[in-house]
Amino acid sequence: MNLRMSPQEMIVAKVVSHKDFERQVLKSIEEFALFEFIDVRRQAGIVDVKRTREEETVYSALERLTKILESLEIDNTKRTGVYTEVEDTTLQNSLTLAAEVISAVEAEVLDIDSKATIARLEMERQRGIADVAMSLKPLGIDPSFIGTTDFTFTTAGIIPSGRESELEWSINQVTEGAFTIGRLPLKRGGSACVITVPVELKDAVERILSAMQFEAFAIPEDSAGQPEKIVTDAENQIAELKQEVEQLEISKEHIALEWGSRILAAWETLDIERRRIDKKSFIVYTEQSIKMWGWIPEGKEAELESILHANVGPALEVTFDKPDFAEVEAPTYISNPSFMKPTEDVVKAFGIPSRHDLDPTKFMALSFPIIFGLVFSDVGQGFLILLIGYAALRANKKGQDWGSILGYVQNGAQGLMLMGIFAMIGGFLFGSFFGAETVIEPLWPIFAHTDPNRATHMLKLSIEVGVIHISLGIILSLYNELKHKHRRKALIAVSYLWLYLGFINLLFGVSYNSIGSWFSATGTVSLWLPIIGIGYGTGSHNPFYPVLPIAPMMFTLLMFVIPLVIMMIASFLGKMDGIVYFLEYVIGMISHTVSYARIFALNTVHIILSSVFIILPELFFIYFPPLSLFGVEIIPHEVHTLHYSGVPRMPFLGAAIGTLIVGILEGLLGFMHTLRLHFVEWFSKFYHAGGVEFQPFRVKRLHTAKITPQAIASNIPVS
Repeated sequence: MNLRMSPQEMIVAKVVSHKDFERQVLKSIEEFALFEFIDVRRQAGIVDVKRTREEETVYSALERLTKILESLEIDNTKRTGVYTEVEDTTLQNSLTLAAEVISAVEAEVLDIDSKATIARLEMERQRGIADVAMSLKPLGIDPSFIGTTDFTFTTAGIIPSGRESELEWSINQVTEGAFTIGRLPLKRGGSACVITVPVELKDAVERILSAMQFEAFAIPEDSAGQPEKIVTDAENQIAELKQEVEQLEISKEHIALEWGSRILAAWETLDIERRRIDKKSFIVYTEQSIKMWGWIPEGKEAELESILHANVGPALEVTFDKPDFAEVEAPTYISNPSFMKPTEDVVKAFGIPSRHDLDPTKFMALSFPIIFGLVFSDVGQGFLILLIGYAALRANKKGQDWGSILGYVQNGAQGLMLMGIFAMIGGFLFGSFFGAETVIEPLWPIFAHTDPNRATHMLKLSIEVGVIHISLGIILSLYNELKHKHRRKALIAVSYLWLYLGFINLLFGVSYNSIGSWFSATGTVSLWLPIIGIGYGTGSHNPFYPVLPIAPMMFTLLMFVIPLVIMMIASFLGKMDGIVYFLEYVIGMISHTVSYARIFALNTVHIILSSVFIILPELFFIYFPPLSLFGVEIIPHEVHTLHYSGVPRMPFLGAAIGTLIVGILEGLLGFMHTLRLHFVEWFSKFYHAGGVEFQPFRVKRLHTAKITPQAIASNIPVS
């Protein structure tokens, strides 16, 4: 396991080879998968090299395959579970595969699309005919009468309500009574009208109709006869056309079923070729050679050289350099175990680590589920989260795709499993099972269901968890400043940690409700120890806190005043930025610590909301037998709460509804607040982000598998 906390150091790899081995070099870099090209061509002002005819063919063929996939409604971003072996030693091999697929299906797919388009257009035309005929039906007008003849102009349409009389009067004035008009009021408002006037008055009448907001019916061609017959004929035509379109769609489904995997393989092969061609814009060409530069993680030199020499041979020169600009321009590469990938994605959502940042992924992979487990403490609901995460993990391994929304669940599978495990641990500690407190006795005695101070203990636990979390952030900041030899900032971090722990010890080891006692010249100070003293008071009243032989005033001077002064002086040396950071740290010391009380608040809300459903009228109870593991009593013979004493039981209806509603809402709420505690309260202590993500040239195959050189050699006939 790579336990490195800082982003990987980056170096520049310079690859030079004969131009005849260009493809082998590109495929080697693709196989290496940790080489980010540097655009030295643009920096040198070199003109781009024109593509060859074969390379242009890649783009045109890829476009044709994309259209085929779209027509067949095949999603190229989802795995099908079927992998087609491809041999792409040469570009011509890839083009041959694509040509075979295109020649086999393209003509048929285009023909089906053409027929389907014609059928759909005809369906729209028939719907238009039916709509017009239905509109003319109340007027009893044959659609063929609508239009212009040698002597008359006839139109039909809808006139807005209230303008019928005005329309008739206006037409009468223009035509001097030489017109006919038929009107029929419509239930939806307005009136259907048919108007006939002498043909020479057509233009004048149309101007009147336009001014009156007359909406003329669009009369399709070849629509003649009674409206009822036209509607019937159109509906019959539409039914036949629908059936034709359905048959065409079935034909496309058969093609997709038979050829889908090969079309996807051809598309993916050409898409990879396109990406290889695009990378040629980073290559410098000379008369006989090619040169390329790229960022790689330090320590990967031997692996890159090994792959290049295996694929290219001796016609190769590889050198490595760490230029001065690497500290400024190098991308950020962080490497974490695969099960931490969901946490790494969350960190990147906040921002890519800068070159001088620490990568918080490894700490956050543990702290995030721990805090979530305290917020969402329930054995049963935590187990469901664990199951969902496990199902998502299995789906990932099988290459299944749950879609755009549930895809987030798949991406965070391992994280969900950890969150579920710690939610279960929290449930055992606090005694919650599917929202019921009548099944499990809390393993942590101070959180017993009958303890009236249970909420107070939870509040203190939340604050102490926050203190540990914030202190870890300050320690990480100190480590990072020492690593980069920033002495002033390291002094600020030391004094801040000193000040913060002194402040917390004054709260819990002296008094949290009487600041005056901090300055007492008599008495003693108790040393605060995290977690173990919860439930036993503060200061000298807590038997778990060792007593220090020092007066509170002296302790305040040593652990609060002195570090505050040192921190202030060191910060002010940084001028205005230092002053701002000093104020932010001092204010945040209190506000950020108090912010962790949201753990207590959300845990309490979870209990209250669950109890609302638990008291619903029960259909039946589920009873549980006593259970002990390794001598620890998990399910007792009897449970005792403020409202129930007796055999462990759980009401089915309340638990089911509560899990469905509270589990989803509180789960999302708990996730968001846990995220906020990390992004705001914790990251502000040491993490700045602002880096540029490392984007190496790599290929992710969803539908194809490369034939190995050994497999190719085994298929060559022996003479």
